[in-house]
Amino acid sequence: MARPYAIFDFDGTLADSLQESLLAYNRVAPRLHLRQVQAGEIAELRRMNAGQLLHALGIPMWKLPHLMIAARADLHDHFHAVEPIPGIASSLTSLVAAGYHLAIVTSNSEENVRGFLVRHGIDGFETVLAGASVFGKGTRIKRLLRHARAARTPSVYVGDMVTDIRAAREAGTAAIAVTWGFNDRAPLAAERPDALTEATDELAPAILRLLG
Repeated sequence: MARPYAIFDFDGTLADSLQESLLAYNRVAPRLHLRQVQAGEIAELRRMNAGQLLHALGIPMWKLPHLMIAARADLHDHFHAVEPIPGIASSLTSLVAAGYHLAIVTSNSEENVRGFLVRHGIDGFETVLAGASVFGKGTRIKRLLRHARAARTPSVYVGDMVTDIRAAREAGTAAIAVTWGFNDRAPLAAERPDALTEATDELAPAILRLLG
């Protein structure tokens, strides 16, 4: 039987980058004439899907590409401060030991991702597809599996946002949502992922149950 693929989002799933991402947003928001996020509203914003979040922050769709470019550039300059999600390395080690292919599909830059993996001694990832649009990950996941000739191989996409669950559905993979990242439990559960994990030690067992 073909080795299964466990494909991961990066920010908020593997990298504990929520705080640095918010700081990057707040640094670039004034020059794009957008309001900054206040500390007291973060919990509420985490309960929103992408459309609701844009509405709450008053971000028009035409400004979104400019915002993404500016925020990514700012985050790049501060990414050295980002740490792994506590306990995630152990989950990844378990999957490698079980014979899984590991891959990353992310909207972050390849430089940030590979530098992070080296800096924190995290290995086992065979493929990194970086720079995908937040709304274009499904296409990237399908491309990864097609190039690996693994379109019919059991596979799962693991992410921390509603858009990640939808990307998995678009790509035809199983979907696992994690609650320690950008979206809170409620909006993730509303998307009915195949599994929803609230602690890193639940992640590898959930993947093994889904894919074998």
